Amino acid sequence: MRISFYTSLTAFSLFTSLQAQVPNGYYNTAENKSDQALRSALHNIIDDHIEFPYTSSSTDTWDILQESDADPSNSNNVILVYTRESVNGPQEYNGGSGWNREHVWAKSRGDFGTEIGEGTDVHNLRASNVQVNSTRTNYSFDNCTSNSCELIYGNLYSGSALVFEPRDEDKGDVARIIFYMDVRYEGDSGELDLEMTENILSVTSKLPRHGVRSTLLEWHEMDPVDDFERNRNDVIYSYQGNRNPFIDHPELVDYIWGDQQQAAWNSSLSNPTAQTNFKLFIPNPVQTSYIDIPPSINANTIALYNVQGKQISHFPIKAERIKMPITSGIYFLRFVFHQSVVNKRIVVKAP
Repeated sequence: MRISFYTSLTAFSLFTSLQAQVPNGYYNTAENKSDQALRSALHNIIDDHIEFPYTSSSTDTWDILQESDADPSNSNNVILVYTRESVNGPQEYNGGSGWNREHVWAKSRGDFGTEIGEGTDVHNLRASNVQVNSTRTNYSFDNCTSNSCELIYGNLYSGSALVFEPRDEDKGDVARIIFYMDVRYEGDSGELDLEMTENILSVTSKLPRHGVRSTLLEWHEMDPVDDFERNRNDVIYSYQGNRNPFIDHPELVDYIWGDQQQAAWNSSLSNPTAQTNFKLFIPNPVQTSYIDIPPSINANTIALYNVQGKQISHFPIKAERIKMPITSGIYFLRFVFHQSVVNKRIVVKAP
């Protein structure tokens, strides 16, 4: 078996090919910083947003969600997270027959409820199906693999394992919302210090922690940013005055939590023109013996690294085919160009 890269599928390009409407200079103070300095700069950029009430006769989170989560095909409807249903937006909750608001970072994880601030940050809210929202409760996000897993609208969950696994189409969206909350709320100005964790928390825990971090990082790669997320980011920015950096620049995830932590981030490296229009599609997980590289990806070198950062394969210039490892696991493909380096995290399931 083999799988090919498709350069025409721009919706699945490694770096965002359709840029959101990022204001000029918005990320200037984060340029050329790395690790904790980069994280701190991003926090300061998105901190102190304009806050709106959860429910009010004036503009509230219902109103913003009707615009941010609007169905592109029918602006009167909203698209629901976890189910992708298109339902009447103005109907709102309507005694349980409408839609409600999902706190992706569960409001009990820090016990902030629906208070102004963490509880009403629309970057963390999604229009949702009432039943699925209730089923998800405050479970940790993780792959549901136990015998106790049940299915609801294509999502897996386990009340005994305390995990919720969204449909593949929503995994990246969920991950990038959790990343935003982790960086946005750092414990200053009387706010909570929210942090991702590897641990599965009990349903009664009020700790300001959410997981599972390694799974969320994997989901971010599996489900890239799409136009719905970009538009949502723009709409929320128009109200709150702050953005989700991990939608604008998905590669920042590697610079904050991945293998680029010691490297200085520069926004120009995520510009598609700076990457010589580098676009590729790799389905994750990869379950084939090798993948083909089209001639249009004119890299100087291509190498494969394991999760410990050890190079396990090096391929010649103009390589047309890359053999996949025989051992399942997480790997990194590194494409080196004249003025940039592109790293692609892949999950291999050996055939």
